[in-house]
Amino acid sequence: MYSVMKATGQKAGFTLIEIMIAVAILSIVSSLVYGSFARVFEARELVGRVQERYHNVRSALERMSREISMAFIYDCRELNTPTGERRMWTTFKVEREGKIDRMIFDSFSHLRLVRDSNESDQNVITYYGEEDPDDSSVMNIMRKEKVRIDGEPEEGGQSMILCHDVESLHFELWDENKQDWVDEWDCTQIERQNQIPKLVRINLTVNNERDEEMPFSTITRIFVTKPLSVWLKPSQ
Repeated sequence: MYSVMKATGQKAGFTLIEIMIAVAILSIVSSLVYGSFARVFEARELVGRVQERYHNVRSALERMSREISMAFIYDCRELNTPTGERRMWTTFKVEREGKIDRMIFDSFSHLRLVRDSNESDQNVITYYGEEDPDDSSVMNIMRKEKVRIDGEPEEGGQSMILCHDVESLHFELWDENKQDWVDEWDCTQIERQNQIPKLVRINLTVNNERDEEMPFSTITRIFVTKPLSVWLKPSQ
């Protein structure tokens, strides 16, 4: 046959069946390669989301620890003002509110970002829970800061999301008298008037990528536990 084809000037080539088999093999190999790369990119994206998630949690815990460690009170008692109204000078309060506790306190943690602004390092901070505006099933930890201390600590201030999509946030406070952790605190009440705890345990729980609860916990120490009114006198 070779001599016949050579004599007639015809060239050997692929048959239709051979081409179809080659295309099928190429398609299979391409699918396998694409699938491998797709899984690699999916794994990379998952790892990135997990790292971002844990970074958000660690940042929230670190910020709360730092701000709580600089908490202080001047005087938590109700004081008469020149107009006859009764106002609290400072406060430290922790209340249980469902899955996310509410905590409000005065702190020395404010950072002035604008030069010559009428602000100091003192502020009023509130941590609380709020539904996500885009998904009512998601709860966020909110942080509200008020840069001027006045007689209404729970009024005003600017809010921001401190940690997105959390399962729970609970504070535990060390009671020196009971030598035990307690769930609530109010420096305006008779039992703990003008007192703040030395230690605060922050318990934060989030759901991981497999929708399993993951608890995080840290303990921070408050350095100034006595009211500043013991050493300082109000300006006349």
